[in-house]
Amino acid sequence: MKIYRNAPCPCGSGRKYKRCCAAEAVSPPIQTPSSSRYRFEAGSYGGAGRGYMPSALCYKQTTGDQCHEYFCLANTTLCYDDEIEATSKAESDLNEAFGIKASGGSEIDLAMTLKDKGYIKIDGFQRAID
Repeated sequence: MKIYRNAPCPCGSGRKYKRCCAAEAVSPPIQTPSSSRYRFEAGSYGGAGRGYMPSALCYKQTTGDQCHEYFCLANTTLCYDDEIEATSKAESDLNEAFGIKASGGSEIDLAMTLKDKGYIKIDGFQRAID
C-alpha cells in the first residue's frame, strides 16, 4: 500500500506522514537518471476549500547528504477536492516524464512533457507548516 506524504501517518501519531515517519521510508523519491544532485517529490499544491493541484517539488543536493527545496512545479490546469488524488496524478505525471527520459529522451523532453501537461513554476513557493 502506498502512503502519500500528506496522509495521516500510519504509526498513529496524528501527524502527517511527511512530518513523522517519512524519513524512515525505504522508497526513494523519483530521481533523474543523469544526476543525483536533483530529486523530485510528487505532492499537492493548494488547500482545503481551494482545491489541490498536482505538484512536483524539486530538491537540490547542496553538501554531502543535505538537500534543500529548489523549486516547485504545479499543474494549474487541474484541481482536485482530494489531496491524495492530486498527489497520485503528480506521481503519474513524473513517472511518465522520467520514463520518456529513460527511454532516450533529453532533459528538454522531460521538461516539455511536464509543461505540456500544464505544470508551471510556482514563484515564491513556501511549504505549508503542519
